[in-house]
Amino acid sequence: MLLPIRTCIVIPAYNEEHAIEHTIDDYRNEFPDATIVVIDNNSSDRTGALAAAKLESGGGCLLVETRQGKGAAIKAGLSRIDAEIYVMADGDGTYPASDARRLVDKMLRERCDMVVGDRISGGTYMAQNTRAGHSAGNKFLTRYISSLAGQRYADVLSGLRVMSRPFVSALDIRSSGFQLETELNIVAAYMRAKVVEMPIAYLPRPEGSQSKLNTFRDGFRIIWFAALNWIAFYPLSAFGLLAGAALFVSALLGSWVIYVFVSTGLLPYPSTALAAAVAGLVGLQSLFTGMSLRVTGRTARRRDVARMVEMRRKWNASLDGLE
Repeated sequence: MLLPIRTCIVIPAYNEEHAIEHTIDDYRNEFPDATIVVIDNNSSDRTGALAAAKLESGGGCLLVETRQGKGAAIKAGLSRIDAEIYVMADGDGTYPASDARRLVDKMLRERCDMVVGDRISGGTYMAQNTRAGHSAGNKFLTRYISSLAGQRYADVLSGLRVMSRPFVSALDIRSSGFQLETELNIVAAYMRAKVVEMPIAYLPRPEGSQSKLNTFRDGFRIIWFAALNWIAFYPLSAFGLLAGAALFVSALLGSWVIYVFVSTGLLPYPSTALAAAVAGLVGLQSLFTGMSLRVTGRTARRRDVARMVEMRRKWNASLDGLE
């Protein structure tokens, strides 16, 4: 590329005074023409002051987001700067800027919508992460979210992502906390976005820096958030499961009632017959609800995908003009 491409580095930070300066320096050295945005998310230490001093000396801006959570911080950062490419990285120094550069180069070569740093395939995440339950939880959530999204992912919780302008423009971030990465993956699948994963290194945290992720609390929130988004984006699949279960119960109970009636001519189990009828009605209602929501949702999905395709066309033309 002959001309610099407008690039924005978005770095959320919460109590990262031991790592934020190094993180800013690392990304500034690798992306000298980029705008670095650090979002201080109610830090109680010197994170904000240290970041402000670093950014003032070399360009960039510091935002203060009072709504607690990574999702809220990233939403504030993405809405602050107009750019062609957005790099999302954590402020704890675990994601090397050199890997982010490789992801950006991959996006420019293949014109992807999102390039995700895969910490799992290279084994560095397993080697560095010693907290009980983190690795197993990551594996479970990766399989769980991949199945819900209908797309195979290797690392759904990676915090290093490069996103295109069209993809960011299509986002309406609803998550407030660590559900953010899950939302990005599910939205990408819904929008039929081109997502590529690349193996990256995962560095140890600097001494004094601690993970903010709670294995069980945040894991449950991620599972629940993913399930709600799956129902919203793929209602026929969700209501179809409910319909199938209800109709199976109806058929099981109803066949027993019919068998007894045919054999004896009597109806000795009226409550069972009523339960079979109610289950059948629930199943049919669930099926029709899912079908109705799918019809209306498909129209909205086609409109959203078409809008993103149009934005991607303009984005590609803009990048071509810089070559």
